[in-house]
This record gives sequence, C-alpha cells and structure tokens, in this order.
Amino acid sequence: MNKFAIIEFSELNTVLVQRDNFQDQFTIGDLDGSILCQDLTSQHDNSMPLRLDALVMVLVLEGSATLNIDYVSYPIEKNTFITIMPTHTSQIVKLSNDFKGKMIVVNKSFIEKINPVNNHAHSVSNYMEVRKNPCNKLEPEEINKLDSYVEFMRSKVKDRTHFYQKEALQNSFVGFLLEMGNILMSKKDHMVKPTLSRKEELFEQFLQLLFNHCKEQHVVTFYAEKLCITPQYLSLILKELTGKSANKWIDDALIVEAKILLKAPQATVQQVADMLHFSDQSTFGKFFKKHVGASPMEYRKS
Repeated sequence: MNKFAIIEFSELNTVLVQRDNFQDQFTIGDLDGSILCQDLTSQHDNSMPLRLDALVMVLVLEGSATLNIDYVSYPIEKNTFITIMPTHTSQIVKLSNDFKGKMIVVNKSFIEKINPVNNHAHSVSNYMEVRKNPCNKLEPEEINKLDSYVEFMRSKVKDRTHFYQKEALQNSFVGFLLEMGNILMSKKDHMVKPTLSRKEELFEQFLQLLFNHCKEQHVVTFYAEKLCITPQYLSLILKELTGKSANKWIDDALIVEAKILLKAPQATVQQVADMLHFSDQSTFGKFFKKHVGASPMEYRKS
C-alpha cells in the first residue's frame, strides 16, 4: 500500500498570506503564488503526492497552475473552483508567480458537526460527482458570487463578540455549500459521470444499508455479511475512502437518529433507547454521552 505524507490542518494554514482562523477548525485566507509552496516544500518531498487532513476549497482569481488529484492532471486557470477532499491525493506540479486565490480550510470534525451522517443515495451520488470532478471552470459572475460568500464567512470568523459565533459560521458555511452546489448542478451535463470503482460501489451499498438498518443493527459484521466481505475489509475501504472506520460510521448514524428522536417531546429517553435497540436506558445514556458530551436529558433540554 502506498504511504502518503499527511498534511495537517495547521500546516495548511501556513501557506496562506493573510488568514482568519476559527478555533483551529475553520480558516479562510489568501493565496499568493510567489510563496504558496514554500512551507510545504521545506517539509515534504514535492515529487510525492500528499493527502490533506482537511477539506480544502480554492477560488482561483488570477494566474495558472497544474494540479494532480488522484493522479489525474488538471490545468488550473483563472475562475476555477477547486475542491480537495481528505480522501484525495494531490500534488502541485506547476504554479505561476502571479497565482492569486482564496482558500477555505475546514477541519473534518467541523464538517461532521454541521452535517451529520446523511445516507441518502442522492447525497452519495453528489459526493461521488464532486470527488470525480474536483476542478471546475466557472463563469466570472459565479466566482464573484462565491467570493462574496467567502467574505461573508470571513466576517463571521472575525466577529468574536457574537454570542453565537460558531452557529453563525456554521450556517454561513452551509449557505456557501448550497450556493456552490447550485452552481455545479447547472454544469452537471459537462461533468465527468462518476464511474465507481469496486470500493466506491461497496461504500455506496454500505451507506444504503446503514440508512435502512442503523437503528437495529449496530455491529460491523451485519453490514459486512450483507456485502459479502469481511468486517476488516469493510473498515479498510471506509477508512481509505472517507477517513472513518465502519464502527465510526455506525456510531455517527446512531447519534443522528438519537438526536432526532430526542427532539420529539412525546418520546421518553427509555423509548428512544428501545427504538434504537439498546439493551437498556443506561447503556444508551453512556453511549450518547461518550459521543455528544452530554446526557440524553441534557441534550434534550439544550
């Protein structure tokens, strides 16, 4: 198996000329081609592909570059929107000195908290399409629209006196993703149709099974048997494609269902535990507190 240098969130921040950071989870900054690769190349072999430990999105405003993503070469020019996922391997091949852009760096935990596990087939399809089409040429007005959203998010990062700063930033990021999704949907006919590898097919099938069975089936063995593979291989696939193990996917799906059920006032905590097929309320309470940091009753009151 290939070994990749993992670029951490903090290292990604160093390539930004001017940046605004929220709790080392969310950063917006400006890119300058003359200094973009200095810190990274001083720490990593630039001839080797890298894997990023965060979601990275770039609005290219000036200049040009050549970028390899999952060993496919992409010519980058002005008005290109780039999405590099934690599951991608990437490599900067060439960069012009006049390159200018804006970069959003988002910690994986920040994404998980605002967008809990969504196992609907449509979401899986969209994920695969973006993964297969990481670089998209946009119209100038589309880039300008996204740039406006970036600056709006930046204002939320800077507003440290806001009582609900984190929630305001999360909502502004969701708005940005919706605007980006709307733009990319209009270009769907020109995007590469995602031809799934065998591993990606298994990932998609796993998500469908999880969507249908997560309430009553909490063990990896059930899903692996349905897919006719070993639990170890299933976890290996999920870790490789998403950075999360099978157990983490199952736990996250259960937490999402638990949060939805706990917000229904007519259901007691015991009933929620029963609906999610926990052996008793105490076991459910310990599981919930471990993952959420609050008891089911505390979460309900919040």
